[in-house]
Amino acid sequence: MTERVDMLDELRALALGAVMLSHFALAFGSQSAVAFWLNLPDLSVGADLFFVISGFLIFQNLADLTDAAGGFTRAMAAFYARRLTRIALPAWAILTALAMANLEHPASSAADLWTAAAFVANVHWARCEVDAHCGDALATSHFWSLASEAQFYLLAPTLLLARGRAPLYAALTAILLLALIPRPRGSLLWALRPEALLLGAALASEVRRGATWLAKAPPVTPGMAAWWILVASMMARIAIGPFSGFAWALVALVSASVVLGRLKGTPIGGHVGEPVRRVGRASFSVYLVHLPLIGVAAESDAARIGVPAAVLAALAAIAAATMVVEFAIVRPAAQLGRAWSARIAFNDSPIRSSRPKIG
Repeated sequence: MTERVDMLDELRALALGAVMLSHFALAFGSQSAVAFWLNLPDLSVGADLFFVISGFLIFQNLADLTDAAGGFTRAMAAFYARRLTRIALPAWAILTALAMANLEHPASSAADLWTAAAFVANVHWARCEVDAHCGDALATSHFWSLASEAQFYLLAPTLLLARGRAPLYAALTAILLLALIPRPRGSLLWALRPEALLLGAALASEVRRGATWLAKAPPVTPGMAAWWILVASMMARIAIGPFSGFAWALVALVSASVVLGRLKGTPIGGHVGEPVRRVGRASFSVYLVHLPLIGVAAESDAARIGVPAAVLAALAAIAAATMVVEFAIVRPAAQLGRAWSARIAFNDSPIRSSRPKIG
């Protein structure tokens, strides 16, 4: 897909904001009453919203590549080449920088770094409840979600081979089964939860085939999207014990409903919309750099300059680092990935997308 969808960029910004608030709450919760109460909603559900968006775009990109390349095998090779370049190279660059920085606070272990680089960080951090080899969670633990998405790349092509409503039925069946299995936070099954990614892919499949039920879904405003993510964050707080699987299934369903509703809505207008969309477009760069910078502010700066100043310092550092990473690493990697993908699939011809409209 060569065109961007404004509403998805806006949802990326919403998801990023939720995740960053959850990390500020985690980092400063023991030092600030505001941050402590910010932990009441589990705002890390922003990751599930990211997963739905990723599942949707992964399926769309695979389908577009298959249509344009004229062959499934060539399309898969082009897809993996682009993802390896666009996702892996920036991630490895940041992990290399963290390893060379050798920070004392927050300190990452060798296992933290290599599991992140191998895209199995979700399994690694799920074991940290019982394994003492994990480092500081404020250094590299956020790579668990990137690992989950990377692992989904292996499953996505099989969904593309399914016909009709099969992807939707497969997603709903998986969600129903997983809802019955307890998956409390920190468990291995929690780290492998695929519901939101599957729902995103199923939604893309339904859009491509022009499913009539999509027209019945009501549009969702940006304010309602934020409200429902807050509702999902409260649902996630019951994700303990026997109800944990049910709670994560609800979170995935709410996130998918938000994506569908926003795709049927209109972009944010005025002077607010474009800055929000710019944040969404740079969300991957922010994602890569934000947590260790928050960790440094919480574990080194807060005691020296106070929590409010440390938070502001972290935000300034994140903004500066994001600009550097976005223009020096992420965008060049994306351009390289597009060129490599085109060379494999289209002999350097541009991708032409005929994505159906929703509703």
